[in-house]
Amino acid sequence: MESEAVFAALTRAWQALFEALGLSGAISRWQRGTSQLVTTRSIPAMVSYSILYVGGCILLLHVLLRNPQRTRWVIQIYLALLVLYVLLVLGGRLGGNITWAFKLSRRIIDFLVSPLPVMLLLPLLWPGTRSIARR
Repeated sequence: MESEAVFAALTRAWQALFEALGLSGAISRWQRGTSQLVTTRSIPAMVSYSILYVGGCILLLHVLLRNPQRTRWVIQIYLALLVLYVLLVLGGRLGGNITWAFKLSRRIIDFLVSPLPVMLLLPLLWPGTRSIARR
C-alpha cells in the first residue's frame, strides 16, 4: 500500500550508494537506455523492490504451505516468470526496441509484484486440495 514511499526510499538509497562509489553517471546512462515501456522508475530501486516483494511472497507461501516440496514449486514458478521477463526485455532490446515484448514484460513484472501469484498458488498447492480432487 505504501509502494511509492518504499520506491522513493530505495531510489534515494541507491543514488547515495552510486554517488559514494563515483558511479552516478553510469546509473544515469543505464536509465536513459531503458524503454519507458519497461519501467519509469530507477532500475536498481525496481529490482531491489521486486526481489524484496517476491522474497516476502515466497516466505509467506512457505509458512502457509508448510511443505518444502511445495515451496520448491513456488520458487520454480517465480523463477520461470522472472526468466521469461528477462528474455522478453533482452529480446525487445536486441530486436530494436520491440514494443510488444516490452509491454508483455511489464505485465509479467506487474503480476509478480502483486498479490495475485499468492492468491493463485495458495489454493492450488494447499495440502488438502489434492486429496479432495482425487475423491
